[in-house]
Amino acid sequence: MVINNATVDPYTPERGYYECLSCGDRTTSTDRLTECPDCGGAVQNIAVARE
Repeated sequence: MVINNATVDPYTPERGYYECLSCGDRTTSTDRLTECPDCGGAVQNIAVARE
């Protein structure tokens, strides 16, 4: 159910959603990130489905 035309899934393919594996910080970027902008740790794209 969508209330007042609210966006249910804000995912857009132009923007990556990343989570740092070291500090847990989450960020979005239009460029592909390879390291966390806060601590320099490795990041993973959380917009990609994982099994």
